[in-house]
Amino acid sequence: MGWENCVANIRTTLDRNAKEVNEVNWSAIDQDALDNDTFRNGSPFSLICPSRHCTDFADISPQAHRICRCEDMNGNPIPNCEPKDYLYPYPSQVCLNIDNPSDYSGKRSRACTRQGDSYYQLTCHCCCSCFAYGTKIGTPNGHKKIEKFAVGDLVLAAGIETSAGGIKLNWSPLKVSFSSGTGPDSHQPAMVYIRHGDTGSIIVTPDHLFLMPNGKLKRADRLVPGKDQLVSYEGRPVPVHEVSIGEYEGGVHHIATQKNFTGDLDGHLLLSEGVVSGDFNLQIHATELKEKYFIVDHDSYPQIGTKEYIEQNNELVQGSYLNFQVAGLNESNTAPQPLKYFVHGQKVSYIPETAAKYLSSLQEIDVNDNAEKRSFSEMNMGNAAVNYVLKLFRGFYSNIIFHHDIARLEPNAYAFNQYGKDIVVLSGGLSRIKNLQMEGLAVILSHMVTRLQKSDPLDYNGYTSVAMADYYSPSVLQTVLFDKLYADVLKEGVKQIEDNIFSNIDKKHAAFEEDPYTPTWETRLDSLDAGYAMDFPPEEIGGPVFQGLKLQGAEAFSAVLTQDSFIAGDIDSAVSRQVFEMLKKNKVLDEQGVLSSKFSIDTDLDFLFKEKPKNLKRYLTEGVRYMLMHEHAKIRLTFNLPMSAARVSAVSNYELEPETSIFHAEVDEKDASVLWLAAPLQRDKEYTLTVSNYFTSQDGSTLDPKYNSIKVKLS
Repeated sequence: MGWENCVANIRTTLDRNAKEVNEVNWSAIDQDALDNDTFRNGSPFSLICPSRHCTDFADISPQAHRICRCEDMNGNPIPNCEPKDYLYPYPSQVCLNIDNPSDYSGKRSRACTRQGDSYYQLTCHCCCSCFAYGTKIGTPNGHKKIEKFAVGDLVLAAGIETSAGGIKLNWSPLKVSFSSGTGPDSHQPAMVYIRHGDTGSIIVTPDHLFLMPNGKLKRADRLVPGKDQLVSYEGRPVPVHEVSIGEYEGGVHHIATQKNFTGDLDGHLLLSEGVVSGDFNLQIHATELKEKYFIVDHDSYPQIGTKEYIEQNNELVQGSYLNFQVAGLNESNTAPQPLKYFVHGQKVSYIPETAAKYLSSLQEIDVNDNAEKRSFSEMNMGNAAVNYVLKLFRGFYSNIIFHHDIARLEPNAYAFNQYGKDIVVLSGGLSRIKNLQMEGLAVILSHMVTRLQKSDPLDYNGYTSVAMADYYSPSVLQTVLFDKLYADVLKEGVKQIEDNIFSNIDKKHAAFEEDPYTPTWETRLDSLDAGYAMDFPPEEIGGPVFQGLKLQGAEAFSAVLTQDSFIAGDIDSAVSRQVFEMLKKNKVLDEQGVLSSKFSIDTDLDFLFKEKPKNLKRYLTEGVRYMLMHEHAKIRLTFNLPMSAARVSAVSNYELEPETSIFHAEVDEKDASVLWLAAPLQRDKEYTLTVSNYFTSQDGSTLDPKYNSIKVKLS
């Protein structure tokens, strides 16, 4: 574990403003922060422990064993404990002399403060620490697996002499002073696999240091097959045939010799799987060693998996994504990759073509090309935050499977249903984007949950449309995070998405081209803002619009009856013609069969069926009255949006002036934006029709009060 990687991960995962104790201007720190240790809450910022405090005190404590390895001090597993990733940050406390920050100790409480007025017990952070489990390390009695070393065991360590003819290694036994790592069942998102020599191979963390034939050091993630050589026990060159970077399911471990670090390599070089590499002491002091003991211009060499690495080493055969080897490598002479190791891009989850996505296909390409991303060697950084936010969402949405697909290189998030299960996948290409932290990931996950809720309007594949999912996503986030925490996370998360994702999309691809409403990313931000404000969403994304419903037109049509209009079970065609003529004679119908506008439920129809017995007369007459009541003038109302039948059927929602009864209201069978009313209108008389201001459309848009009434006339 290079100490700078731990520092970088704390700043990525916990607090971007975190400071090492020697960086702090202690004279400017408020006394309250010192007396009450507000650093534990990140105020005014989080502290990073001194590196030696972590290795000499915190990392070897029983608590660190439980947190990082899920083991007690005797190596027994802790039940229901999940091992942490390499570089997982954890809090510790240091007794610090703020007048001289290099003066610190593991003293606690009063034992600390009694040393003087400038001593304070303050909260700071270390990291779980680099070999993979099973790596064989040389000892005076043969080889021993790295995780089996205990403090006090003997290990072979070398001193180095350089000359014009090469290097000479002087091996001697030294005691192990430090032995720690993660648990055996942990997941490491970035490990380097190296094939070397005839049949050798080794898996290490990206920052692990190897000795080169010229006596200098080089990081594992900068090795180049066919060009670089490692060093054997005898000091002879060992060719590197293959280098790849990927995931590893298993523990990592590191050891350090008892020899104090004095600024050189002597006593800190170990024999690891047949080649020479540095112990933990060299890794944590890598920055101090660079100028004198690293290869010349070390940091100018690109890291494996980057575009620069591929461009500078185009003679290599590129295998599964981030796997590089020399051309013509004889597979039969080299060790196979272990079953628990997977090259990035190799072991990826299946994503259906119809899955809902956070970015469109073209936007995804832009972000992949333009966004600043952590290298594959740095995938451990921020991984703890990703795991945390996924666990948080799993707790509240247990019906959804949340998965971090580290190996998937495309920067996107996906939601889909497979085998009856709702699934959300967050890609490694997205989580590697620099400065996209827990807050931004939480907002993205909220969006993906909303897509699966399938709220109107829908996209082409039946999921909530993109911008409406943005609009609804604050409600999901508010379910996961309560009150002020929700507001703070949403605000910071939206900023991270705008600055680090949307800003990297080409202007030509600003619109989400695969969504029916093609919202631009700016519209999506407006949708998020509207959702947080409990306002209506932007008009152009297909959702409900405040005062977006308008009454646009009205037309009246006469109800025209014929001689056969009254045929029923008790009225045959001949009787129907008699009724028709009697209604015209008594001015209920005009000569064309149009119903009089004066007709109502109280109109006298006693002139019908006089020859019939009293009870039958009443029965038949009321049957005709019922038919006439349902043959009023028809009023056709046209709105700009489709209407819901359940919301418009109540006749009390309509008024006619001059006052006239309305007997019926319904939505047109073919066009939901058209309503039909039935009312007894007088010919050539103008009416004002007003609809209720509480009207809403199918999508929930409210009625614009400026467009709630209209003139209508039966000509």
